[in-house]
Amino acid sequence: MLKALTLENFKAFGSPTRIEFAPITLVFGENSAGKSSILQALNLLKQTHESRDSSAALLPRTEDGIVDLGSFNELLFDHDTDRVLRLGIEMQPDSSPRYRRRVLFGGALDEDKPYGVLLSFQRHKKTDEVAVSTITISAGGHDDLARFKTRPLQGEERRMLRRVMWLSPIRGRPAQRRQEGIGAQCEWVTDDVDVWTPFYKAWHARRSDVRDMLDEMPRHMERRGRVVRDVEEDDADESMASWSRSIDEAIAFYESDFTLSQFMDRMRAWAMTCVLSVDGFVPGGGPPLNRRELPEIDAAEMRPHRLREGLSLPLLDVGRVAFMAGHLLEESLDALFPMGPYRRPPERWYIFTGTSPIDVGYKGDHLPDLLFREPQLVDIANRWLRRLNIGYELKVRSVGDRDSDLFEVRLADTRRSDPVDVALSDVGFGISQILPFLVQSLATDKQLITIEQPEVHIHPRLQADLGDLLAECIREPYEHQFLIETHSEHLVLRLQKLVRNGTLKPSHVSIIYVSRGNSGSEAERLHLDETGDFVDEWPGGFFPERLRELQ
Repeated sequence: MLKALTLENFKAFGSPTRIEFAPITLVFGENSAGKSSILQALNLLKQTHESRDSSAALLPRTEDGIVDLGSFNELLFDHDTDRVLRLGIEMQPDSSPRYRRRVLFGGALDEDKPYGVLLSFQRHKKTDEVAVSTITISAGGHDDLARFKTRPLQGEERRMLRRVMWLSPIRGRPAQRRQEGIGAQCEWVTDDVDVWTPFYKAWHARRSDVRDMLDEMPRHMERRGRVVRDVEEDDADESMASWSRSIDEAIAFYESDFTLSQFMDRMRAWAMTCVLSVDGFVPGGGPPLNRRELPEIDAAEMRPHRLREGLSLPLLDVGRVAFMAGHLLEESLDALFPMGPYRRPPERWYIFTGTSPIDVGYKGDHLPDLLFREPQLVDIANRWLRRLNIGYELKVRSVGDRDSDLFEVRLADTRRSDPVDVALSDVGFGISQILPFLVQSLATDKQLITIEQPEVHIHPRLQADLGDLLAECIREPYEHQFLIETHSEHLVLRLQKLVRNGTLKPSHVSIIYVSRGNSGSEAERLHLDETGDFVDEWPGGFFPERLRELQ
């Protein structure tokens, strides 16, 4: 699940602004306050990530893209090209197998805290391409765990990347831009003693075991056909001699009563040798692209969290943490399903394309084919149409004989004693606009569905009833997350009611109010209590327009 989004120098947002998400997030604010920018930032990342044939780090506009944001300069706050655009994503790894995280920290850090990726984009000159300059990783309940600076990959790193891609396509989808050799070198690792203390205590307590394991390493390597110690350096390969010296230095280190500061210096120095591949803006497409030495014993081809049989120690491996964060970022962007403020208007008849869509399409254009191919989905949608008291029932049927590719989507008016079918194009525009959102929520699972103004063209009662749909679809079997830009007072009132009666918890709802300040847009989260009332005061009063007009 997406936990938060950070914007800095993005459109109306100048100062760093963190927007907290919940299973249901509603974004309110006056026109041009910056509400749409929150959704557009996510859409921009998804659009760029899906353009697999491009080497661009950021694509503000593409042909038939999700969003058209013009040029990079237009993305920048005040159109100031000296500014650095930063987009940060925090993700809760609730869908990931637990063991994939346990190998990273060994219990030394909070395994269940979100992972974060903060991306910095720059364009130094008009003739330059937009590039990712730095990637900052957060994890384990600690912000800014490590920072990577992008740079071209070097010869051996390029060759290792090609070998990794040949053996197994990275994350299942090799991209052309990987061949262009963009990497990221770790340039900083946290020096927070609170982070390092649990690692230090574990290693210090087992230092004699680590020392014994290190002493066994040369014999282990000899059995594997590699003599790395007790040889003359003049006659040995320099890399083997260097590795031998590293073991001797490590043994001396673990024979000493090393301090926390010394341990941090050693581990941080090792971490900053890490080099990752970068897929567009996604860090860590595979294992680190350099062959790091001690203390992790990567040179001995042993897993870093198990230095010896029976010896298991926690390890802060920033390369693996970055890989996990990048994997979660890709999962989040894949799960993102954006819907604009206007869906495609209905037609009287449709020609089946011969495909089997899995969703309604970002503009709702796949809705007819999806309903035509999935009769059970029509039944589910009709149950909700009755529950929402819309007064219509969907009818999807072929025109002509059954083998015809021509079909129609009609609505039966259930308010009549003798229901009458009407074409979808002949009913109010609001029904055709809300149907794609309704069907998408029921057709898939575990998506982050974003939508702008779902209340457009629909009655206030139906706006409120949408709250029931949201509350249902954040649970099994759907388990969606919703991010909704809206002006609907009725929708938020229904969510308050659902919190009050216990259908929702206050933590299920995040109300974000966006306003313009002297230095750009600001986003404030307004919390609900157990009774559904606002803990935080609504800026300017809760929808004061109604009271103003009654005066």
